[in-house]
Amino acid sequence: MPMQKVSVMVPPLRPVPRGALWVGQLAAWLVGGDARVRAGLPAWFEVVRAKLAVDRGARREARGRADLIALACRYQATQPEFAKDLLAAANNDRGR
Repeated sequence: MPMQKVSVMVPPLRPVPRGALWVGQLAAWLVGGDARVRAGLPAWFEVVRAKLAVDRGARREARGRADLIALACRYQATQPEFAKDLLAAANNDRGR
């Protein structure tokens, strides 16, 4: 019976992406970590959520002000009084 040799080439495994490795380690640390870490997470999430809500309101207000200023610039040549009223409304700080 003749013997035959079979050579099989297996490509090396690709390394795990750094981001996926970091996220996996973070999840393992949060789930299996210290009880103090797990106990503090809800409070931390609440602080982050409240800060994002404040930032969202400030961005909405700034966007509204920028829209009024852009509209005033658009009407400056044709209706200067209306443009002046729009700029006054955009710069009104009494609403805060």
